[in-house]
Amino acid sequence: MSQQSQIIADQLADLLHNAPQDGVTANAVGLITPVLSAIASKLGHPSYFMLQSEQSNWLMTTLSNRDSPEIEKNVVYAYCSQTAANVERLQVGDPKLVCVEIGVIDILFQLLGLKAVDSLIFFDQVNNSQAGVEISNADLQSLCEKQIKRVKSSHLTRTKSNFAAHIA
Repeated sequence: MSQQSQIIADQLADLLHNAPQDGVTANAVGLITPVLSAIASKLGHPSYFMLQSEQSNWLMTTLSNRDSPEIEKNVVYAYCSQTAANVERLQVGDPKLVCVEIGVIDILFQLLGLKAVDSLIFFDQVNNSQAGVEISNADLQSLCEKQIKRVKSSHLTRTKSNFAAHIA
């Protein structure tokens, strides 16, 4: 197992460990961990640097479509290095912004709860903030929902099969 894979596995274990043990939340988190893991493993780093306010709100940027300026989306940038994030912080010019390192699993998990954010854009190269990997909130939501349905369907099939075996 590579070092990045191990760090991601540790982040997933922490996410599960810290999930509310109310009989529902931890189970739901457990169902979506394969989705979070698969996406995280495709990214270049186990943690990224985010710009956020003193109240821990991520810096959101509104982008407009070049061909249709009325079409907008809200994105949050995640940088592979503190230097790249700080360059952006200085360009924004808000002295109250801080640069914080966050594990990739936590970033993806938090995206699920951020309805105002359409996408996260991960920059994996220090010197290139033009080419990033975009993770759409809608796509992440859809993948998680499909995973939950797949697991529930599989569980239902096994339950029916076991029930039929007990009747026979």
